[in-house]
Order: sequence, then C-alpha cells, then structure tokens
Amino acid sequence: MKKILIALVLSVAFLLVAVYVLIPHRMKMEKTIKVIAALPGVSRVLTNDSSWKKWWPNKTLFTYNGKQYKLGGNAFNVININIYDGADTIKSRMELVLLNSDSIMIMWNAEKQTSNNPFKRFSIYRDAKRTQENMSTLLGHIKSFLDKPENIYGFPIHKVSVVDSVLISARRSLDHKPGEKDIDAMIQRLRKYIAENNAIEKNLPMLNVMKIDSTDYEVMTAIPVNRSLPDTKEFTSKFMLKGGNILEVQIQGGPHTIESAFIELENYREDHQYTSPAIPYQLLITDRLKETDTTKWITKLYYPVL
Repeated sequence: MKKILIALVLSVAFLLVAVYVLIPHRMKMEKTIKVIAALPGVSRVLTNDSSWKKWWPNKTLFTYNGKQYKLGGNAFNVININIYDGADTIKSRMELVLLNSDSIMIMWNAEKQTSNNPFKRFSIYRDAKRTQENMSTLLGHIKSFLDKPENIYGFPIHKVSVVDSVLISARRSLDHKPGEKDIDAMIQRLRKYIAENNAIEKNLPMLNVMKIDSTDYEVMTAIPVNRSLPDTKEFTSKFMLKGGNILEVQIQGGPHTIESAFIELENYREDHQYTSPAIPYQLLITDRLKETDTTKWITKLYYPVL
C-alpha cells in the first residue's frame, strides 16, 4: 500500500513538473496560409466588417466554436482581432505579407499568458490549442473565398490575348451623357464606311465613354476590321498589339452595372500593378436599341495591360 501511495505521489509530482516544463509561461498561437490574390484587394475585404459575412462559416457572424471575434483598429496590412470566450479576451493580429503582385501570406498570431496554478495552466493550454485550431479553420475559409477573384471584385476576371488588332474608329464630343441613339448613330456611320471600302467586320462594336466635366463627354466607337482603312476627318485607323495581354470581364446589366464593373476592373489592374498601353472599352454583345430592358444587356469589358 505504501509503495502504491509513493508511486501515486511521484506520478502527480511528475505531471505537475511536466505542466511547468512543457507548457510555457506565454502560449503562442500562430497559423499561416498563402492566398492567390493581390494584397490591396485582400486588405479591402478583411478590414471591412460587412465583407466577413460572405465567407464566415457560421450563420451567426463573428461567432465560431464557442468564441466571439471582433475587429479592432486596422491598418492597410494589419487586422487586429479580439477573441472572446465569455471570460477572457485574447488580442490577436492578422498580418498580410506581400509575396508578389498576385499572392500574399496571411499570418495570424496571438499570445495568452498562463498561470502558476498547474491546473489552471493546463486548462489555459487546452483553450489555447482550441483557439489555434479555430484560427486554422477560419484561415481556410478565408483562403477558399479570396482565391477566387469574383469574391473580391464581384465577377471573374481573365487575362486573355488580344485577337482583333486592326480597328476603324470614330470620336465625338457631346454636351450630354450619350444615349443609345447617339452611340448607335456612330456605329452605323462606321459600318457604312467599312462597307464603302469593301472591308469586313471582324467583331462586334467597341465603345469608350469618357466624362470630361459635369456636362461634357468624349465618346469613341470602333469596329475591328480585316485590314487597315484610310483615315478621314471622321474616321481613324487604330491598332492593338495582336497577342498582347488584355483583361476580360463579361457582365449583365445596364449603365450603372457597367460603370461599377469598370471601377472594380480598375481596382484589379492597380492591385496587380499592371500598366496600360491603351484605354479600356466595352464590347457591345447586346444590340441596345433592340433590347430596351437594360437588365438583359450583355457586355464584355476589356482593359489592355502590360
């Protein structure tokens, strides 16, 4: 009996010593993932509370596996997150680290002080491990969400090669926002000029509308053709580098949807540090005079990049 008691005491003593030796005074929780996305776009998503609901794994936002998460003060590449379990709060830091123009590392770090009480020390250790597992799971959801450009910019964006390299174009200044009749009139003039020169249209009409000031607009239309045509006072040949890089987006909707999509396409270009050798434009898939319901318009947006 005495030997059993001694063995029990030694076992307890060993466990107590192990708790102090194996569990540090401060528990560090660290998890890291790689995301295929540009740092500025990721920063816009993760520093915006309302964007978290798009990828959060629970129906109850900012609550996961018995813990609550609250965003603190944020900077461009650092998100401070307070993790609360009903009793204690762990202050954590999510850092966005640039790898290159289209990929980053997300490093999520936290610390929690343990206790001199061995039983409480072990309890804190178990809780820290659970917190670290939660961090790993949440980072996995973040990665799955951010690896898709449409979740950051609102639609899929593809980098493709320029196919149509020879264009005939027309430019017009207007003292009002161009309507569909204004644009169609320019397109029909281009088509007439193409036919007069026995050339062939190679693709659908292109459109760029630039707002000069509160009332004035510059409108440019173009049609890809099979060969270069003579310049006139009204019509000008334009050339694009065949095989060059160009960003492509297809959207459905009217003028507001198109304008919003161009803003996000510009964000994508800047986020990925592309320069542009030419102006962006719309490719008019839908005949807008025949289809008056703007919600049914199909448009492709293009942005030449280097």
